[in-house]
Amino acid sequence: MKRPIPSKFYRVTKRLLDIGILLYLGSCILIVVMGGLYVTVAGLRIRAAHLHNPLLVLILLILLRLALTISIKEFILLLGSLLFTAGIVESALRIWDPPIAKPRMVQIHRAAPLLGWELVPGAYGTGRLGERYSINHAGMRDKDYPLDKSASVFRIAVVGDSFTFGPGVELEATFPKQMERLLILKKIQVEVLNFGVVGYNMWQYNVLLEKKIIPYHPDLVVLCLFQDDLGASSPPYRDPSEWRGTNPFEGEESSGIIAHFALGNLLRNANFLFEYQYRYRRGQSYVKDIEARKRTWGPGNPTDMNYRIMAGRAGQETYTGFEVAFGRFVKGATGAGATVLVVMIPDAVQLHEPAMQAVNRIVERMCASHGVPALDVTPVLESEGDPSSLYLFPIDAHNSPKGLRIIAQAIVDRLFESKLLNPL
Repeated sequence: MKRPIPSKFYRVTKRLLDIGILLYLGSCILIVVMGGLYVTVAGLRIRAAHLHNPLLVLILLILLRLALTISIKEFILLLGSLLFTAGIVESALRIWDPPIAKPRMVQIHRAAPLLGWELVPGAYGTGRLGERYSINHAGMRDKDYPLDKSASVFRIAVVGDSFTFGPGVELEATFPKQMERLLILKKIQVEVLNFGVVGYNMWQYNVLLEKKIIPYHPDLVVLCLFQDDLGASSPPYRDPSEWRGTNPFEGEESSGIIAHFALGNLLRNANFLFEYQYRYRRGQSYVKDIEARKRTWGPGNPTDMNYRIMAGRAGQETYTGFEVAFGRFVKGATGAGATVLVVMIPDAVQLHEPAMQAVNRIVERMCASHGVPALDVTPVLESEGDPSSLYLFPIDAHNSPKGLRIIAQAIVDRLFESKLLNPL
């Protein structure tokens, strides 16, 4: 039986669909290459900042095109096969339960009294650069440790923010774990505990010290300071009993019908990971490279609080408030029998910029007045020929495994030079 001759409407519809498919395919390619699609046609703005919407339309256009090409029976069979395959994949994902198929890839934070937020004990997930996160039962990105340590073990607690926590890298690449490995190679029986939490500041370090670190009886506390730690030295509450905390990361959770399907979560999260790789092309140029970051945090934006802190222009009350909180930390750690070492970790914009290292010198003077040894790793990082290789640019502004290795080596060297490793 001969097929009926296609009508003019049928031919025109197929031609329009072919053009639509090509246009949407081109838009997807542009989003991939340019990091977004932003065009204006006859005063009409066409904007596509995400890949998933154009891809969805492209799939619908292809299905419609197939419906015009094959028989109804074949089309129904095709749809049934696709739905059956999706069901098999959905079932497999629910059994496997990988982090990328959850409503959020990273479900490791929760609101907490006194601290604001904390790492969720026992949580795990996948970071934005594909790194794996696993939180131990005490709420650290580390393996589990008993509270009481062996008398032959020298225990080091490393306190800090995201640069200590290590976003973008595996646990073994973080500088606390690299410190531990270097010390073990020198025949030191040591445990290095990573107490880093993304976004923490000086007031949270004091709470963390009292509530979580001292119970582990550390011999040495390494306080790792980033410049913005000086910007928040007092807790945001007056009565801690009435403050339940707030989780700044809770908005990352997916919502809607798609969040109930593992396959939908996987596709959405995979798209998010892909987009994150190219976010510097989508307006977030401060992560593109060091020079772009200077335009946001450096002399190119003199009113920015980060720049003012780094340049020593944040106001005396900022530095005075920090010194009070810092003194409390030192008193708390030494009162518990631990030695304190302060480590200044620079932002990339501070490298080879003496004027933006004023905060480092301010902290060094505070350490001297409190009798605490200090290490500024800025000169060590500056000795590298390519500063950008020390960070995860253009995807992220945190340290790369290479930068973390250099920081770990500098701290270990200082421990031996200052004889901070007590004989065991």
